[in-house]
Formats: sequence, structure tokens, C-alpha cells
Amino acid sequence: MQTETSPSWHPVAWIVTICAAIVIGGCSPATIAPEDQTVRVCLQPIPAYAPLWVAKRKGWLQEALSEKKLGTVEWSTMRDGPLQNEAFAAGLIDVALTADTPAIIGRSAGLEFKVVGLIASCPQSLAVLVPKDSRVKNMADLKGKKIAATKGSFCHHLLALALQREGMSLADVRFINMSGPEINTSLQSGHIDAGVTWEPYISQMIGSGSAKVLLDGTGLKNGNEVIVATNRLIESSPQVIDALLEVAERGKLYISEHPSEAASLISGDVGMPPEQLVGIFSKNHYLPPIDVATTDELDATQAFLHDLGVNRNKVDINQFVEMKFQDDHSSEVEATP
Repeated sequence: MQTETSPSWHPVAWIVTICAAIVIGGCSPATIAPEDQTVRVCLQPIPAYAPLWVAKRKGWLQEALSEKKLGTVEWSTMRDGPLQNEAFAAGLIDVALTADTPAIIGRSAGLEFKVVGLIASCPQSLAVLVPKDSRVKNMADLKGKKIAATKGSFCHHLLALALQREGMSLADVRFINMSGPEINTSLQSGHIDAGVTWEPYISQMIGSGSAKVLLDGTGLKNGNEVIVATNRLIESSPQVIDALLEVAERGKLYISEHPSEAASLISGDVGMPPEQLVGIFSKNHYLPPIDVATTDELDATQAFLHDLGVNRNKVDINQFVEMKFQDDHSSEVEATP
């Protein structure tokens, strides 16, 4: 495989460095009463996390924590999973919504967190894009061509799976490591032949008329978006996780019953026009249960990252996924105007 790259970094090395520094420094949070704790929740500006964005804007999580005397919520936003991993390593956040790949990378590097739920599975929200005037009809037509994706992302995995379906591998293309915004720019300028990316970048490119979808994750990769929480929070305040999942279910119901209002409410948070956002809502399966198919796919993802050399250590998915929060929270949720 011919590989080119944007700014070089190893997604594991810096996490290991920070984790080691924290251990050496002996930093650990002091034990405090539940009602005095601050629960630090980090989101990303993407529509896959819409249920919790709605809950944030409605103030539902703070309301739930106050009622149960579980402290205060502190919200933050970060651009991507690697930045969230860095924040976890530095002890700056307790919960994050992220894609499965950065979560697995962080776990492999020694971060002490677990998956407590799925916020969404969204196979149609990751896709292989080609320029609008491209003559490429299928993945076989991309043999020897320049294809960009973010190394170690679920889009990188989608690329490998799409090539495999055609009897090809990553060695058959010129892979270029790029961020989501760089992929959009490079497709528009013609510097790459295809890009594998996710929402909102897909809709941005389609909406501008600059690209078209060659294929999406349907039948190949679910695009699992996970909720991860520190072991400390899981062990000391499991009721906080329950409250978070309950308000996420409430957000899911609000989106289902009031899609236009939900889109207007969080449009600025995810950087998309409300009318475009409504269309994306229908593509995402919000808060699906974690089942055997889910853990099997997570295991396939960790194997891919290990084989790729991104992860130095394998991840035991059965230990990584905390199943005790998989009770159905939807029955506890009522519609809210």
C-alpha cells in the first residue's frame, strides 16, 4: 500500500505519554459526595449525537442530576475523537460521545474508560465520495488511484472493507491520510480521486454539488457511535450513566416527534442548516441496543486497527463494553413538547 499523509502523528503514542505523566504525578480525583460532583460531558459537532445535543439545549441532564442529587453537568465540545482521548488522558472529561475507532484506540493505549451505550449506528452517514464528474463506477475503478481517509477512523475501515468486497486491498490504492475538512477541499480541487468521510462533510459536499456518493456503509460497516465513560464514574456513580441514557432517549423521542423543531434547536451546534439536518435524522438509528452483532463489529474494528499498526495492544471487547446499562430506558421516557 502506498501511503501519503498530512501532519504525522501516532494516535497512540501521545496518549501513552500523557497517561504515563498522570500516573507518575499521582493525579487522581478526590472522593466527593455525589451531590457535589461535576460530571464533565464532551460532545462533537456532528448530527449522529443529536439526541444528547437536544438534551443539552433543553437542560434535561442537569434537571435529572439535580432531582437525584447527583451533582452538576459541565458540557464541552471537541472536534474529534483523538482530542477527546487526549482530554480523557489528562483527566479533563468523564463522558464522551465518539466513534468506535478512537474509543478502541484510546482503550488500547491504556485509557481507563468503557463503552456504556451506543448513541447511534449510522451506515449511511459514512461514505466513499468521488467528484461529481468522475467516471468511477465502482471500487474496482479506483485501483491505483488516490483515496483519502483519516487513518485509523471508521472511514478507513470502510475503505478496507469496500475494497475487500471487490477482491482488492489497501495495497491496491494510493492511500492518503487526511482530516474531514481536508478531504472536502482535496475533492473539490481534484487532488484526490475519492474520499471516505462522514457527516456533516458528506452533506456539505453533496449540497454544494461538488461530489457524489459512490457507496456508503450499508452492508459493510454500521458506523457505530459510542458513549464512553471513565471507570471511576461507572463505579462511583452508575446512576449518572442511567440519567444520561434516559435523557438521550428523551432526545431521541423529541427528534422523532418534532424533527423540524429539533433541527432548528441544534443547527448551530452541528453546523448544518435545519432543513439538511432533518434529512440526516432519518438516516441514523439512534440509541440502538448493544447486541452480539455490535460486539462482533467492534471486535472486527479492533482487529483492523491492530493489524494496521495503529494499536499496539489488542482490546478485549467483552471487557471494554459495560453491559449493565443495557436495560431499556425508553419505557421511562415520555414525550416532551
